[in-house]
Amino acid sequence: MSKSLRTRVESGYLGPQAYISNDLLSLMVMPPIGGRVMELSLGPKNLLYVNPRYGHKAGDATPTHGEWKNYGGSKVWPAPQGWSSENEWPGPPDAILDSGPYAFEVWSDGSRAFINLKSEHDEYSGVTLERTIELRSGSAIVRLHHKMRNTSQRRIRWSIWQVTQVDAANGLDVFMLGKGFHQTFGNEPYTGMAHGLANRRIHLRYEDQVAKFAVEAEQGWLASLDVARELVLAETFPITAGADYPDGGPVAFWVSGKGTFTLHGDTVDMSVGANGCDPHVETEIMGPLTSLAPGETSEFHTEWRVAAINAQEIISVDDCCAIGQRLAITDSSTRVTGAFGVFYTGRLQLAFFDRASVKIRTLDLGEVTPLNPVVLNESISLPANAVRCSLRLFDNTNQRLGTLDHAHIR
Repeated sequence: MSKSLRTRVESGYLGPQAYISNDLLSLMVMPPIGGRVMELSLGPKNLLYVNPRYGHKAGDATPTHGEWKNYGGSKVWPAPQGWSSENEWPGPPDAILDSGPYAFEVWSDGSRAFINLKSEHDEYSGVTLERTIELRSGSAIVRLHHKMRNTSQRRIRWSIWQVTQVDAANGLDVFMLGKGFHQTFGNEPYTGMAHGLANRRIHLRYEDQVAKFAVEAEQGWLASLDVARELVLAETFPITAGADYPDGGPVAFWVSGKGTFTLHGDTVDMSVGANGCDPHVETEIMGPLTSLAPGETSEFHTEWRVAAINAQEIISVDDCCAIGQRLAITDSSTRVTGAFGVFYTGRLQLAFFDRASVKIRTLDLGEVTPLNPVVLNESISLPANAVRCSLRLFDNTNQRLGTLDHAHIR
């Protein structure tokens, strides 16, 4: 196993806790309560919400009938959620998929560390859920492999639903590209959600008010930005054109805050609930609704990409970075600027090209890491025939990991 990869299992207040980490990221999973990921930390900073009401209490993790303990973190459920028919999952609360014990394994194959989680059979939905969490050295990327198996004797139809509660105690802004959204919960209009028609960007600003939104995602990424802590959690996922999704889209947001929503004709006041209404946003990503015969499986693969970033917004997310400010040549073409969060440890290089796209010069900008924001404000000397430049990221063997951004010079 790589020296930077570490695995361990410890005894926690509700049972075993599984850990995997590298020199950048650490993850902690609690298998006894629905296989929740309770820690996703870049350095010492956990990006996930953890409910302080349950953080140090011993006792049975299984909720009593009608009671839901929102421990926080990230979990997987079947969708659609609802209470009107057997074709909808009426949780949480749920004593098996949400809060039941998951079997687990922790191991490494030398270059990767894994935690595998598997639920018990849930007779209501007819499924068994499985989730494998994968971490490699040198990157702040977590690969999440989800599997849903029909372990019943009947045909079923569900979507795999990844739910991640992101801490908003210091404020939170969530960005993505989409065709539109609509509010599905909350008895008052939520003013912190906007859609730019020109740039197609959807922006959720955290406000202390309960709400839920269904979102028609246009590209397979969303980014939760904590400006105060200079952190971004980018989630990437596939979108299947023409597929049927719960609530009409592959993404939903739940905003935890004060106020009321109506369910079953009853008004629910979040401020008096046992779980509280601490500031966090649930980013919910769903796979297509899939019909499964007994014994059949469906799979869904997502990723978490984490980085430090000094920015007020996220413009785009790609394989190697989140962009907070585009690469630009300013001040009469003598200064390069931009703001990024990189997902790999590596070395930055600025490459200059002429009109024939021939590389005519490179400029080494030094080492970068996901632990520190990449802020460019460099005075440079331009080659005479340069018309564009590219900001590239290389690993320690000089293999190109990707291109952060491009800029035209003249």
